[in-house]
Amino acid sequence: MYRHILVPYDGSAHSARAIPIAAALARTSGATVQLALVHDPSAFIPFVPGEVAIPVYDQEMMQSRLDDDRRLLHAAVARLTDDGIAATGVLLEGTIVEALEEHIERAAIDLTIMTTHGRSGFERLRLGSVATAFLSRATTPVLLVRGAGSEAAEAAATLPTGTLLCPLDGSPFAEAMLPHARAFAEATGMTMKLVAVTVPHAIPMAPFGAEALLADDSALVAEESGREEYLARMATTCPPGTQTVALTDMSVARALLDVASSPVVGAIAMATHGRGGFKRFMLGSVTDEVIRHAHVPMLVYRPPPV
Repeated sequence: MYRHILVPYDGSAHSARAIPIAAALARTSGATVQLALVHDPSAFIPFVPGEVAIPVYDQEMMQSRLDDDRRLLHAAVARLTDDGIAATGVLLEGTIVEALEEHIERAAIDLTIMTTHGRSGFERLRLGSVATAFLSRATTPVLLVRGAGSEAAEAAATLPTGTLLCPLDGSPFAEAMLPHARAFAEATGMTMKLVAVTVPHAIPMAPFGAEALLADDSALVAEESGREEYLARMATTCPPGTQTVALTDMSVARALLDVASSPVVGAIAMATHGRGGFKRFMLGSVTDEVIRHAHVPMLVYRPPPV
């Protein structure tokens, strides 16, 4: 169960969409919700144009921005406490990714919940520069939810229900996600579904050249059999009722997104990357693609290097 849940917050409606999920998880797990607002002075320093742009530090403007941030944070925390949620706020200073990363380690955060879009202080917090940097450096699981502006935004602002899709590729790296997926399933009451995708092997059709390829059926059958046995074995380490599904597709991401499109799938839990196991299942680029296109919340974890 969770003890400390962090929500990066910038005062916008986009970032606020993560708060109801954090509150719901706090109710089911007894966790404390902490809202973190990052005050980045460098984001507000204007430049005087000329042959060489010169930054101008305006102390009065900086203080005004800081006071505004404090008021936004205090108001958001007050709304949570009025709803009976144990909540605190922390005002961090520095660049967004670095400030959040340091605070997560210092405050023993179990889970970070953040939206995929933001404004003002988080104006670049989207699936791109800042969010990608944060995901690549976060040492604890991150739950990504859709911000306002998407068709799934309303549903994304509520606690996920139904099936938690957990892709595996046979590697210890991908399996490192399972304890976090189990904790999330326990806190939300979701049912886990383990899924593995086999990509057919291909062999060159000499003498026609490398562009002419033919599926290696014998290797495919062997890998499909091993994949099913692997999923059944991994299911024994998961909560009762855990389901498994074995798929074959030329695209791992496409196969996962097809499964995730089912109305019973409420969220996806994936490691940020993985290697080995079922050949060419590279959780990394695959995870990025799933994050970009999935319409359900994503629980993402970056296992530490071995």
